[in-house]
Amino acid sequence: MNTEATLISAICKNKDISTILADNVDDLFTSHKDVWDGLKSYYYKFKAIPEVGILTDKFRDFESVEVKAETGYYLEQLKAEYLTSKLKTIILRSGAGLKEDAPSRIIAQMQSDLAGLSKFTSNVRDLDVTDFESAEKYFEQVRQRASAMGGSPGIPTGFKAMDTAYATGMAPGHLIVAIGWPGRGKTWFTSYLACKAWEQGFKPMIISLEMSPEDMRNRIYTMMGSGLFKASDFSRGDVNVDDFRSWSKKNFEGKNGFVLVSNEGMGSVNANTVQAKIDQHKPDLVILDYHQLFSDTKGSTGATERNMNVSREFKMLAMNNNIPIIDITAATMDDVSDQDNPPMLSQVAWSKAIEYDADMAIAIHRYTDTNMIEIVSRKNRHGDGFGFYLDWDINRGIIKEIYENIQK
Repeated sequence: MNTEATLISAICKNKDISTILADNVDDLFTSHKDVWDGLKSYYYKFKAIPEVGILTDKFRDFESVEVKAETGYYLEQLKAEYLTSKLKTIILRSGAGLKEDAPSRIIAQMQSDLAGLSKFTSNVRDLDVTDFESAEKYFEQVRQRASAMGGSPGIPTGFKAMDTAYATGMAPGHLIVAIGWPGRGKTWFTSYLACKAWEQGFKPMIISLEMSPEDMRNRIYTMMGSGLFKASDFSRGDVNVDDFRSWSKKNFEGKNGFVLVSNEGMGSVNANTVQAKIDQHKPDLVILDYHQLFSDTKGSTGATERNMNVSREFKMLAMNNNIPIIDITAATMDDVSDQDNPPMLSQVAWSKAIEYDADMAIAIHRYTDTNMIEIVSRKNRHGDGFGFYLDWDINRGIIKEIYENIQK
């Protein structure tokens, strides 16, 4: 049995490629490197994983394999085969070299060879700046992904000012922190980002610890409808079922999923819970609502320590799963000196953690008794600062971007 073919078949059956891409596995494919490259190209272009039959039709020497286990199981098998083969080669070459070379030189060469295998046995990864050939391969991978996704290697937000300043988009491994005062539009805005991602063919997942999935779904329908529905009608159940069914079939059939998760029990939710849901649903974007309600895996009791740990764990989730994560956090109520304006990072108790962990931090602020929401960057590791306003009829889901100064 060809393990490369088995892994590719498992990816197609289980629709699970994010964790594989995050594991830097290109070197593992030799006999079916062309098939693996074709699978990646299809994924980057169509934002979907092909049925295995598409690959067997295109690559005549590739035969699919019946699989029953999770994708990660076959990945570990392929890694083991690759490492065993490489180790045998290193040992045999070293033994033969002892006849002609000093032991110290043989040991040095073995250490160098073994170091090259460490990326398949550890999450710690080394990179040599002078290895320009490796850089060229990486640039090509980014170029292919960006080309397939409209010019950005990540998920565009759909807002002109953000996409211009945040050139990478919501890219794999990025942690985006959305801060705001309670009840000032954080969840609405980030849910809209999820809607825009879904419209582009991505699969978002929102994990909310303060809302029921039904309430979240009503918000999503309102935003997707862009004026067709009212949030107030959904909350009363006052919906024309025939019209709703017609709209749903037109908009949802044949599309990627859009997953909503809530915590309806008494147990704590931490990064391990989030990882389990990522494993279950395989999303392209995760939104966590909201930061202060999550526990850390260490069981810390102090609020600041817990929240700093959660920040680091969310960043690791983004990196290990090769997906962007949006972390919604409320500005700290201990500092309420200026709730009439978008909060600063300093108004979050664990702002140092945000500075370390976040690729992007944005403040979201809905002005009292108006439809006006201000969006302003507080950190952008990958570009310039930005700011803009939204004229947002939340009840009807109608949004308009505004860039000129506004008298509030």
